[in-house]
Amino acid sequence: MFPHFKRQENCPECPVCFNCQLDNNRCNNGGECGASGICSCPIGWGDLDCSQPLCGSLYSDDRPIRGKDEECGCDTGWGGINCNVCQNDQACQPHKGSNATCIKTAVGLKSMHAWCSTTNIPWIDNTHVSLSCDWSKDQCIFQFWKDNEEQFYCTMSECSQTIGDIDTQGHCKKSTCGCMKGAFMCGKDVDMSELVKNVKGPSTWHCKDGRDCWYNEYSTLVDVFPDNIQLSCDVGECANEQDFIDAAPIDHTFSTYREIMIITSIVIACILLFALTRITAKRQKRMFGTRIALSEDDEDDVLTYTTTTPVNLTFSDINYSVNGKNILSDIDGYLEPGQMMAVMGPSGAGKSSLLDILARKHKRGIITGQVLINGTSPTRKQFKNLTGFVDQDDSLMGTLTVRETLTYAALMRLPRHIPLKIKQRRVEDIIQELGIDHIADSMIGIPGHRGISGGEKRRVSIGKELVTSPSLLFLDEPTSGLDAFNAGVVMECLKKLAKEGKRTIIVSIHQPRSNIFKMFDSLILITKGQMAYLGPIGACANYFRDLGYNIPTDYNIADYLIDLTMKAMDTSGTGDTPNSEVDGHLMHSNSRTAGESGELDLLSQSNHTYHLVDSFKSSELYAIIKHKISRFTHQGNDIYSTGSTSTGEYSTSFSITQFFYELSLLSSRTFINLYRNPFLFYAHFGFSIILALLLGSLFWQVDIDLSGVQNRLGVLFFMCALLGFAATSSLDMFNKERLLFMRERENGYYSPEAYFIAKILFDIIPLRVFPPLVMGSICYYMIGLNTSIIVFGKFLLVLVLFNLCAAGICLCFATGFKSLSVANLFANLTMLFSMLFGGFLLNKEHIPPVLSWLQHFSFFNYGFEALIVNELKDITLKDKSIADIQIPGPIILARFGFNGQAFWNDVMKLIVYNIITLCMAFVFLKYIVKEKR
Repeated sequence: MFPHFKRQENCPECPVCFNCQLDNNRCNNGGECGASGICSCPIGWGDLDCSQPLCGSLYSDDRPIRGKDEECGCDTGWGGINCNVCQNDQACQPHKGSNATCIKTAVGLKSMHAWCSTTNIPWIDNTHVSLSCDWSKDQCIFQFWKDNEEQFYCTMSECSQTIGDIDTQGHCKKSTCGCMKGAFMCGKDVDMSELVKNVKGPSTWHCKDGRDCWYNEYSTLVDVFPDNIQLSCDVGECANEQDFIDAAPIDHTFSTYREIMIITSIVIACILLFALTRITAKRQKRMFGTRIALSEDDEDDVLTYTTTTPVNLTFSDINYSVNGKNILSDIDGYLEPGQMMAVMGPSGAGKSSLLDILARKHKRGIITGQVLINGTSPTRKQFKNLTGFVDQDDSLMGTLTVRETLTYAALMRLPRHIPLKIKQRRVEDIIQELGIDHIADSMIGIPGHRGISGGEKRRVSIGKELVTSPSLLFLDEPTSGLDAFNAGVVMECLKKLAKEGKRTIIVSIHQPRSNIFKMFDSLILITKGQMAYLGPIGACANYFRDLGYNIPTDYNIADYLIDLTMKAMDTSGTGDTPNSEVDGHLMHSNSRTAGESGELDLLSQSNHTYHLVDSFKSSELYAIIKHKISRFTHQGNDIYSTGSTSTGEYSTSFSITQFFYELSLLSSRTFINLYRNPFLFYAHFGFSIILALLLGSLFWQVDIDLSGVQNRLGVLFFMCALLGFAATSSLDMFNKERLLFMRERENGYYSPEAYFIAKILFDIIPLRVFPPLVMGSICYYMIGLNTSIIVFGKFLLVLVLFNLCAAGICLCFATGFKSLSVANLFANLTMLFSMLFGGFLLNKEHIPPVLSWLQHFSFFNYGFEALIVNELKDITLKDKSIADIQIPGPIILARFGFNGQAFWNDVMKLIVYNIITLCMAFVFLKYIVKEKR
């Protein structure tokens, strides 16, 4: 009977009848009941009664309902219990446009979604909170979860939000809540149905940076939950240009309190920096500015570490040519311990070249010949351990005292294992030896601050080489530029060092006084790169008398010999020739009539030089010298295995321990230099404050209209230009130490790596980090830029990175070019080039494609774009001067050719740019800035 009413096999179960119009059926989670009895669910919720979260993503079609006891599988870039929370801009852009962004700060424009874990409800495990707001309806929905199962929800109305610098606060006046049937807290284990039903509001939540949040319901829930439910949230909202236009404007007002706090922080930082500087300076003074008293055991240790090994120096067949031109030809010689040799000759004769070759300096030309120490040819390291070289020009750091200069030299050149007291006592001994104890604590001197005299500087330069107790000492014209008295004092010190210390000393000198000439033990006289005499000082007068050149008894022998190498002298003079007659001989000997040709004069000079050289080579004296050289060569004795402990370590291999040791010493020295000569730092710091106040006054509280956008672009570009050109001061900073670095590096004081890092830490960073921080902090809120503390921090970050890039470029030119003028020209041209492609003077979209690749080399391009994106991305331009228009920041950025999503990309490019320029500067420093003579 009625077979058609019979249930067919395999038919599915009929769904439960649901009608939200009935009392026992309801729409959950803020769903609205329609006239047909079907619930209209909020976005992200589904099922008949809106009780189940949907998966996929916020903008997906046909979103699946989450299965029982399962978790949603969200699309890429989405998260939260129902996949409504965006994670990045890329997740929003396919649905909201290419300029869409994911707002993660809990600042709701149209809607906001959050998924949070609770952190202060220990009596209920694994609890979460979800929150969604629809600001077009001023409505929010709150859900409480345990083990990813919804327990209860509250639909809140009459909601509003308040935006701060880094926080967002929401407030809803009314609430309607409901419990989920069969849930853990709604009948399964605990029944809170009546309690939840009685919740009426108000409710408040607060979020800091979109992550650190709390929620409070001020009616009945406070009896069960804490006053504030602490939450750790993941917040997200997709927004595009139209959303910014439609959203209600967020007011940003000038905060006097914030500006006062910034200025107070700057003052406190300056006080702390000053205190730290003073403390460090006092520690430095205690270490370098005091005399050291040693015990008897320490005195024995000093003798052990500072013993000088006597050496014989022999050299033969020394030839040197540059570009095919002979500078030196067949130079021979020898010198024994305890003796001082003079290398003399007219200007251009080759004195300094011979000294450089004997001292194994880097020369540009071709060198042949043999230089032996105690009959053996030492390695470069062994040679450095036994020798010292004093240049003609003093290269000293003017801000250090004499004792500090010598102490740093001892610390850098003597081995690390030697105790500090021994090194300090060695310095004191040198000060006493050189007779400079009365100026030991005087500054060397800098322009504008008078220091020690020229003769005292020369003795300090000699002292820097004596710290290693060298057995062989070379000096290039040590009396040059000194008056007669100071020249005599310097030479007396050298004579004392040779005799008492059994040192071998070679000095190139140009026309010394007679008393200085007699201090030498032997002489090499060079004329046009050839040897005219080699032998004892006392025998030179007799030697030249035998050649027919009588030296007047009242005439300076050195002056006569120099004149003799230049031209033939009158051979008829006697020892009693008056000064007037001698002067006549010197001025008119070998004079010719005006009719004789210049060629004959040159030929005569050449014949005279040949006569001097050939006479010496064929003399008995030369034969004796060659015999001695041969004897020293065949009786060679290797001394290096025992002499290496007395001097500094010199090795081309890299040691991390040695590196940090050198870095600490160089950092200390650079700090003292900056501390005692702070004018450049004060200038940068002072101008930063003055310009910050000027910019803040000129651009005071710019509006968010057309003129305001123009002002923002202008002030940010001016800051970039100011910092870029101010960085050129680093050119002169390195140029002043270029010669000092080359000589100290050549003498094995330290490695280029340690010097470069110390220079960055104590020269580059103080001048390129603090000034932009001060300038930006003072003027930022005066100008009225974005008041968000996050945006402010990003602004300061870009300023510092930009300034470091400019300094890195200048450092490249400073190390790459010896001429300061050339380096300054290239640095300024580079700044102008970067400004041209920065995006302010020329719209990026109008750059011809064939030239567009050039903008990638402009650090203005990255710095200015990062600053302007950081400022304009989250504001909406409102202008009523012509028409009532509202334009969101991303559209303004696009019109100017900037990428609204490029901030962090630009920051990374600035960092990479910085690394590349510093690496290039270091390569130039290591491979270009070398001493070549």
